[in-house]
Amino acid sequence: MKRNKIFIFMLIAICAILIGGCSLNTQRGSLTVDKALIGHWINSNGTPDYYFSATGFTKVQKDGSTTNMTYTVLKSNDTDNTISIRVSYPTSVVQDEDIKFSTDKKSMTETVTILGVNMSEANYNYVDSKTKP
Repeated sequence: MKRNKIFIFMLIAICAILIGGCSLNTQRGSLTVDKALIGHWINSNGTPDYYFSATGFTKVQKDGSTTNMTYTVLKSNDTDNTISIRVSYPTSVVQDEDIKFSTDKKSMTETVTILGVNMSEANYNYVDSKTKP
């Protein structure tokens, strides 16, 4: 009898975890692109990490050094899962970044543009909702 109670409890716990995980995936995919950007992102090559808030972000390099920046949204398109932002560095450097999210918004591709020229492209994966390191 005790063994059956433990089995039923474990079965209910597993179902709750599976249902909770499914709802988390659904929620992330339904976010608007400006909301999907907020959180902790890691470069698929391992560095740097980005921690986005609603108006700024912190870039964390492999050695732990950080750079705080601000950004403004230039345009966003929820149908195409794209957003363009203008990033202002503390050194007065300004660059534009075009970001394309995957359908589930768990990954993104960032294309950096300076003076209209594509300078680099990097892929990032969503980690969690943290906005600071």
